[in-house]
Amino acid sequence: TAQTAAERLEVAANLNVLRLSDFDATQAGLGGRVSFDLTRHAALEGELAFFPKDRIVQPASATAFGPFQIASERRRMDALFGLKVGTRRDRFGVFAKARPGITRLIDRGTACEGPGCATILMLIARNTYRTEFALDFGGGIELYPSARTVARFELGDTLIRHRSSAPPCPASSCTSHNLSSRLGIGYRF
Repeated sequence: TAQTAAERLEVAANLNVLRLSDFDATQAGLGGRVSFDLTRHAALEGELAFFPKDRIVQPASATAFGPFQIASERRRMDALFGLKVGTRRDRFGVFAKARPGITRLIDRGTACEGPGCATILMLIARNTYRTEFALDFGGGIELYPSARTVARFELGDTLIRHRSSAPPCPASSCTSHNLSSRLGIGYRF
């Protein structure tokens, strides 16, 4: 079927899941996506996502007073913009995506858990987060239950270049690879 100009814009809501590879933690968030078809096989996309609870727990350590673990409470916001390419049939489509953007982590506090905290509480520094470069790439499938609705599942790798003095690399910069998945429902205009 030929695509009309009225069907080139898509607005969607997403449930986002991000698996933080450095901390063995999984975070859930909500997002929204806008997509504009350049051709039948290529589209520009922008996405905003919000993760209200982004809790990480560092590996256990010990002092003379006993074991302890440091836990950081954060919030996460992602903004991504890039290209989606793929093919469509009448009822489904497959695609690949590459979307650079930014990730912003917001410090919500750091806590020490365990009896060993008595000796290190004074040494725990407040995390200082910066807006970091992110690159989301991967692919997925789309289902078209009707002419204007889209159900989408995607899987990918979200790379984050960390320069902050906070986990996962408090002493120097590093790059983390994080498994990302999204389940979304959209409407085409």
